[in-house]
Amino acid sequence: MELFEYILLMLAAVSLSNLVNRFIPSVSVPIIQIVLGMVITWLPVHYELKLNPELFLLLFIAPLLFNDGRHADKKALWKLKKPILLLALGLVFVTVGVMGYFLNWLLPVIPLAASFALAAALAPTDAVAVGALEQKVKIPHRTMQILEGESLINDASGLVSFQFAVAAMVTGVFSFKSAGLSFISISLGGVLLGLLLTLVKYGVVKWLRRLGMENVTLHMLIEILTPFLIFMAAEELGVNGILAVVAAGIAHSFGYKKMNPEVAKLSIVSKSTWSVIIFVLNGLVFLLLGTQLPEIIQTIWNSPEIGNFKVIMYTLLLTAAVLGLRLIWALLMDIPEGTEPRGPWQLRFKKALILSLSGVRGTITLASTLSLPFFLDDGTAFPARDLIIFLAAGVILWTLLASNYLLPLLLGKETKTEQEEEEIQAKIEILRNVVSGLNDLTTDQNRLATAQIINTYTSRIRMLRKDEKKDKVQQSLGLAVLQWERENTLLALEKKEVNPYTAYRYLNRINRLLFMHTRNPQYKRELFPVKHWDEVVGVLQQARLSIRERRAELNSLRIQNIAYVIKQLKTLLTEGAPDMEAVNSVVLQYERMLLRLTRSESDTGTRKEFDVSMLELARVGIQLERDHIQSMFETGRLSRQGMKEMKRDILFMEHDLREETS
Repeated sequence: MELFEYILLMLAAVSLSNLVNRFIPSVSVPIIQIVLGMVITWLPVHYELKLNPELFLLLFIAPLLFNDGRHADKKALWKLKKPILLLALGLVFVTVGVMGYFLNWLLPVIPLAASFALAAALAPTDAVAVGALEQKVKIPHRTMQILEGESLINDASGLVSFQFAVAAMVTGVFSFKSAGLSFISISLGGVLLGLLLTLVKYGVVKWLRRLGMENVTLHMLIEILTPFLIFMAAEELGVNGILAVVAAGIAHSFGYKKMNPEVAKLSIVSKSTWSVIIFVLNGLVFLLLGTQLPEIIQTIWNSPEIGNFKVIMYTLLLTAAVLGLRLIWALLMDIPEGTEPRGPWQLRFKKALILSLSGVRGTITLASTLSLPFFLDDGTAFPARDLIIFLAAGVILWTLLASNYLLPLLLGKETKTEQEEEEIQAKIEILRNVVSGLNDLTTDQNRLATAQIINTYTSRIRMLRKDEKKDKVQQSLGLAVLQWERENTLLALEKKEVNPYTAYRYLNRINRLLFMHTRNPQYKRELFPVKHWDEVVGVLQQARLSIRERRAELNSLRIQNIAYVIKQLKTLLTEGAPDMEAVNSVVLQYERMLLRLTRSESDTGTRKEFDVSMLELARVGIQLERDHIQSMFETGRLSRQGMKEMKRDILFMEHDLREETS
């Protein structure tokens, strides 16, 4: 029971971290989660969780790396293969070698093999943390692609190096020659096994589909189990499980190219499910660090070997060394090839500095250090385990803070605003082009259905817009509609086209609304504007009507007013209203009201025609949007991420259409 309560508490803390970040966006989510983890240890109900290192790798590393592989941008990986490989392989091995000896020299209390293990844990970067940072500051697109590709590969290379260093520390035996050969064999074996098991998985899935088993829940469960089963199979066969799940993830990224209804539906569920799983796993890793930190800090604080001030300075020194080494490597990478002109040194230094500060340490570093064994093969305790975790946590915190506060200063806040605004305008233009295309297809038969579909696009446009005057425009349009209704009611009363009693009741409601919003005394004085004696007689006569007769009279007046308002709104559209989306939305609202008032309840044929028109126009709108998205992406006005977001929306809409027609 205590374990279950503890798991619920951790999941609640993960959710709370996202909520807190909404109110404190200047602090990144991992930092908030670490603090919440520390707070959990101070609560009266506390379950002491003992982490099993092997289970930790399986539970956290396998699904995280598998998901990274599934979402890898293969074109970007190939296009930027040189800088990615230089960072993901070259820099990782240089970091392990240089930082390993440096750590052992700086802190002799940590043995050389353990120093190499900590260096290997510090080598991989965390693209998830950088992705969270990108919501606040716009990292250059090419730099972000390099970071994502680097993170995918250096997670594997760093973890493999970490495992070799830990094995050397635990067994006390290490040989460069045997380690090199073993590294190549188990790495290739892991990659091949990952690809082979992916093919087996696809074969099983196809067999299930041939049997008619299209249950999304079953296929989603198979997908979730895949990284765990591949990792366990690789470890059982003695090959590298990390590279196996990475290779399997990349192989899975080829799986959703040809869309059919079943695969599309699974893709939607998969995206939603994996987003929750990855967010929870990332959050749990940082929360677990927070729960471990108080005890580790107390142990380090009470240790007579290292002073409290010194250990904090060591974390700062290690952070500076890791980022400094990355900066030097980035500068060496930026050497132009052949006759390519060399850019200004200020620009090259700034690019290298951005790439260096973006190299945040995070989940993989944490997962690695927390998975350190407690004992060596001879039964003695793993040397300086708490100190290693403390140093790793310090480097993670300092790199998170550096990227969180220094990168915005380096890149500037305007860069993100301008680029985001350009992309938002491109998306709005795409949706407006769709609206224009649908308007061209409007006929008397599908007029209302077209307005309904157009309203979905205008709603999306309003969601994208960041116009501060939007509320004022909506308010002024609402007042104009009320005034049109009042104007038409008075006109109908003057022409004696409406019963005076009904007209006055209607005017009373409209005038009260107008006075409430404008405080104009004119509307308060004209609550009952009787001008002739015959109108008074008419009012008295109508007061004797039955409720049903009164309702029929009121509906007749409402139909007249709605038709008049629609006419005025369409005049605004033809004259070029400043807020076309808002006007279209009100037109649709009043056309719905008109249809509801004029259509008899037995008119099922009209409803069927309306539904058919809706489905046909929805398909046309989706195709128009898809065409415009591709056009915008090819011209460079829409980024790859923006294209993916809009295509994801299309996927959801297509899924809704299938549900409606099935």
